[in-house]
Amino acid sequence: MHYDAEFCRQMRISDSEKDDCLTLVSDIIYLATSARNYGLLSLGKAAEESESFLLRKGLELALDGVISTTARTILELYIFSADYTGKALLERCIILEGVIGIMEGAHPKLLKELLLSFLGESGHDVYKKEFDIEEIEKLEAYLKDVEKKPAASDSASKLGKLLGPLNNAALKQFLQTINIDELAKVIADLPGEVQIRLFNSLPKRGAFLVVDAIEQQGALEAQEIEEAHEKVVAIINELHTQAYL
Repeated sequence: MHYDAEFCRQMRISDSEKDDCLTLVSDIIYLATSARNYGLLSLGKAAEESESFLLRKGLELALDGVISTTARTILELYIFSADYTGKALLERCIILEGVIGIMEGAHPKLLKELLLSFLGESGHDVYKKEFDIEEIEKLEAYLKDVEKKPAASDSASKLGKLLGPLNNAALKQFLQTINIDELAKVIADLPGEVQIRLFNSLPKRGAFLVVDAIEQQGALEAQEIEEAHEKVVAIINELHTQAYL
């Protein structure tokens, strides 16, 4: 699809009609999260029961192992053949990009940003108010659950003793240096009070991403955990060198 000015005019609709598409975006993000966590086969029920022909067809193509470029061509031809405009066209473009994102393994949060861009700034803000409350509740539940949690291992305990005393400037620099995946491998095993301090030092969006990464990483190999711990120690040693500590 070529989303040029002319195409955008064909998709122009009222704000209330855009709001009607918010649930569709939420449903696709749910499917993307399910596919990322449990594999494409988890989409079988939606492929059979969705009321949308295009979504059913897209998920069927995904389950059949069709490559994303071919699937895009097929779905685009279904859209072009009916000469849709307005809300009908917008919904189908959201489905098209959502299905392709799922097939290509896009992170659900990145895919959400892509799909919300179809709804403009006002649609993005409404979605945040109506649907992102789930992320806030998930983060709050996670922090409550770990509040009194001890370190999961001697290594995690030692790591907690290194991270716990960091001043705010050093902690901020640490969190800017380590990537989300590496932090997720480490943070869940730390003592609860250290976890909470780290999460409270992250931007809210970053905290949401770390919780998601913890959920999605599953069981880790001992070697992965050890390498992540070594990465943290190396960063702290570098902070010493840079006189943050």
